[in-house]
Amino acid sequence: MNSYAFSVDLGGTTTNFSVFRSHEVITAWTVKTPKNNIIDMLECEINAKISELNLKNTDFKAVVVGIAGIVKDGIVGKAINLNLPECDFGGVLQTRIGIKVIVLNDVNLQAIGEAINWDNLFLVTIGTGIGAGLVINSQLVEGHNGAAGEIGLISLDSSTPEQNASANGLVKTVNDYLKSNDEYSSLRDFENFTAKDIFTQAKLGDEVALKIISDTYFKFGKLLGVICSAFDPEVIIISGGVSNAGDMLRDIIQNGFNEVAFKKTEIQISQLKEKAAVLGAMKIVDDLP
Repeated sequence: MNSYAFSVDLGGTTTNFSVFRSHEVITAWTVKTPKNNIIDMLECEINAKISELNLKNTDFKAVVVGIAGIVKDGIVGKAINLNLPECDFGGVLQTRIGIKVIVLNDVNLQAIGEAINWDNLFLVTIGTGIGAGLVINSQLVEGHNGAAGEIGLISLDSSTPEQNASANGLVKTVNDYLKSNDEYSSLRDFENFTAKDIFTQAKLGDEVALKIISDTYFKFGKLLGVICSAFDPEVIIISGGVSNAGDMLRDIIQNGFNEVAFKKTEIQISQLKEKAAVLGAMKIVDDLP
């Protein structure tokens, strides 16, 4: 009986694999995502793990792949960070490994996992980029082109949230400010600082870091307030690397959200983090005939 399955979270930097049976993870591992030949890498990793576990490809019901890009019906339309052209990603991989392959946007996969506790939610990931997944009445909403939730690309005031509020965007915003102002900041003592460093210094009292964080994520909260007024989720969940800033980030976003939203919606920091993708894959496999 084909009772095993793979979960694959394919990111621009690393790829996370899990093998599970029912709701139990058997093994998990991470590899560096190559700049090219990604399908070759997946084929090699999957076949090697099947052999290592003394199993056969026919023991597996499915491989569920979350990709950081626009995906519709298994077709990857745009995946800039993965250097992937438009292709039938799922079809090609399925032909190579002989196991059913299900491909969807990585944040949508995570949203399915987060939705085990909610019927209506909006998952927002803030990391290298910004993405979102929308679940309404327990159903994932992908949109006509598979691009529902691409809020990071919305252009406001000649810039996008991804350019300002992502980890890379925040670092650039602070660097630009420091170059154009003489105001003291402890961040000037760093040769190269990260988004994590910016939040750490803000919590230690750095006024420049605090000012830019407050302005950036208050505006981002207002954007979420406008967007979410259209579909009234039960909860907004913040995930991704920047979400490790915790309550400070959540509170600023919540304040911006409350200023414009007609109805208060609770904003939470994800407790599942990377586990959400695996739970999403489990839910998808559970629903297969």
